[in-house]
Amino acid sequence: MLNEARIFTFKKIGAKLLVLVSILTLLFNVTVVKSGLEEEQKKLAQYKAQLEQIKKNIVSIDQSTREINALVNNLSSEVSYLEEEIKKTQIKIDDLNTQIKVKEQEIKDKEAEISKRQKDLEEAINLSYKLTAISPVELLYEGSDPESVYKRITYISYISDYTRKLMEQAEKDKLQLEKFKSDLSKAEKEYEAVLKEKQEQENILLQEIDMKNRLLTTLKEKKTYLLYKQSELEEEIKKEEELIQKLIEEQRKKGIYSGTFIWPAKGPITSEFGMRFHPILHIWRLHDGIDIGIPTGTPIKAAASGTVIATKWLEGYGNVVIISHGQNFSTLYAHLKSFVVKEGEEVKQGQIIAYSDNTGWSTGPHLHFSIYKIDPITGKSTPVNPLDYLP
Repeated sequence: MLNEARIFTFKKIGAKLLVLVSILTLLFNVTVVKSGLEEEQKKLAQYKAQLEQIKKNIVSIDQSTREINALVNNLSSEVSYLEEEIKKTQIKIDDLNTQIKVKEQEIKDKEAEISKRQKDLEEAINLSYKLTAISPVELLYEGSDPESVYKRITYISYISDYTRKLMEQAEKDKLQLEKFKSDLSKAEKEYEAVLKEKQEQENILLQEIDMKNRLLTTLKEKKTYLLYKQSELEEEIKKEEELIQKLIEEQRKKGIYSGTFIWPAKGPITSEFGMRFHPILHIWRLHDGIDIGIPTGTPIKAAASGTVIATKWLEGYGNVVIISHGQNFSTLYAHLKSFVVKEGEEVKQGQIIAYSDNTGWSTGPHLHFSIYKIDPITGKSTPVNPLDYLP
């Protein structure tokens, strides 16, 4: 019988509590306010999404810039190497060209020498021919003895042979010089081909560097634009947040709460919102809030800004504080030890309102925390799961 009486009493308490929350809320808030808050909040969300995308784009640009700079540095190193190779190749070509000119002059000198030897040989042959054509009578008439004439002919013949040998050697030297010149010219052409190839490679690399630098310039301009847009969006977000806070404050004063909730105390959840087997009544019933396990004397904070509409004892709940957050929300804090605030007082989110204990029907120290959503038209109060509203 005692248990049934308790159940009946608890049911009456629960019903009275909902009525009490609704009545007290309506007493403190009588006007339904409609505003562009939701629209502003959507706009803020869009701004933040755009800002996040801009930040991602800036990060991407920075990454691309670093990669391109690394490529440009590598390409510049390759260009520097090619420039050194081109200088070395050009020096070799210049050296070969100098050697070719020297050989060309030597060939000219040999040709001149051959030409002179040819003339000397022709003169010696002509002279020898003339001497052999003179009769012995003519030689004796000139007073020359046969032995002297023979010596003269022999000497001329020797000169002729010697000149012929010099000419033949000069022609061999000329052929050797021409071959050496040909080899030098061939080597020069090979180096010129190498030089041309390296110059073409250098031009390709320089074009690549130029393209990369133009891309870097484009990225820099894009980043400058994005930084400007970021600054612009941050300013818009700041203005929008200020506007939203102003609208929230205006709506709170006019009876509509549009802000967020925070945890009234930190601790493990020992009993969640929903149907449960009551630990004292031993029946299944709705648990209209959450139980947070905390030791006696723990400071309890207002989950949101609002007006204190009740600081009293309720059977089953013990000492409770009820705060109205406008026509649409109220919060209840139960099993308290003592109050820090009084009825009618305006409180800020996070402000200490009481200290925890184990008052009322409780199996141990904890805080029972409930959020009630109220229909501002009908005034009907409905408990909702606090976990859907807490961060």
